[in-house]
Amino acid sequence: MVKRILLFTGKGGVGKTTCAAATGLMAAQAGYKTLVMSSDPAHSLSDALDIPLGPEPQEIVPNFYAQEIDLYYSMKKYWGNIRELLLLVFKWQGIGEIAAEELAALPGMEEASALLWLEQFYSSGEFDLIIVDSAPTGETLSFL
Repeated sequence: MVKRILLFTGKGGVGKTTCAAATGLMAAQAGYKTLVMSSDPAHSLSDALDIPLGPEPQEIVPNFYAQEIDLYYSMKKYWGNIRELLLLVFKWQGIGEIAAEELAALPGMEEASALLWLEQFYSSGEFDLIIVDSAPTGETLSFL
């Protein structure tokens, strides 16, 4: 089982991502298998680490993994059938493809997908420490 989950939250621009990444690197250097997952749609974790990140965890240095949650990837992974049904209904109603894609991302889906990832990693016990680099406070309140 995961020993700890740390949540870095606050207003935009206060250094959440920097603190999350630095804490993750320190924990990894101390021997803890650590995941830093960013639920911020701005995807600034890859900028802070200066490495492109994807929607699945990837090892950056020994014991240090990072991922940036991607809503559309998560929807395909966890909500695929429901999303496809919504797209069909929207297109049948004459809504264009781009608008249908946006409408299929129901309110709260980003927070729900972040929770699904967190639950998956927590339940697996794969990591000693999970650090969540959250979106600015307003979005994080609905996540909590």
